[in-house]
Amino acid sequence: MPATIPTIYSTLLLTILLFLGLISFLRGSIRDRTTDALFSVDKFTDDRLLMQVRDHFKQRTYRVVELDPERDIAILSGQVKPSLFLAIFLSILAAIGLICLGLVLGILIPDLDNLWLWLTFVSPIAGVFYWRGVPREHRVSLQLLPDSKLKVRAHKDEIAELQRALNLEKIES
Repeated sequence: MPATIPTIYSTLLLTILLFLGLISFLRGSIRDRTTDALFSVDKFTDDRLLMQVRDHFKQRTYRVVELDPERDIAILSGQVKPSLFLAIFLSILAAIGLICLGLVLGILIPDLDNLWLWLTFVSPIAGVFYWRGVPREHRVSLQLLPDSKLKVRAHKDEIAELQRALNLEKIES
């Protein structure tokens, strides 16, 4: 059954919308995801908690850059490497999206014979975009609050890892 003009144009429209979603996904991969969390630390003594938190972040290559004893705040900084898996995954997604766009354009404009093949050579740009765009230095702010609470401001993955490693109970704020 031959493809009709409305079918081709609707497929092109859907492919362009999916391609725009892919671009949005790529931009989202480098967005800052810093957030705050509040933990209940009743079961810890202050010294034991601080030693465990310090050891946790030391293992993750963070170092103390600022201490404010008046407000009980410690700011740590660490270099975070981008994920090779995610860079490859984003390049593969970009290749699939570009192949689809190229195939639809090839059907719509027959003079563009193997456009889909040439567009796949552009897909590694997505991995490079992610690799260069990820912030290399992450900061963590720790504050010991009254009533046995610990306030943490960090990347959401770091907060989840801290909660898992120290078995902390998160308080909804």
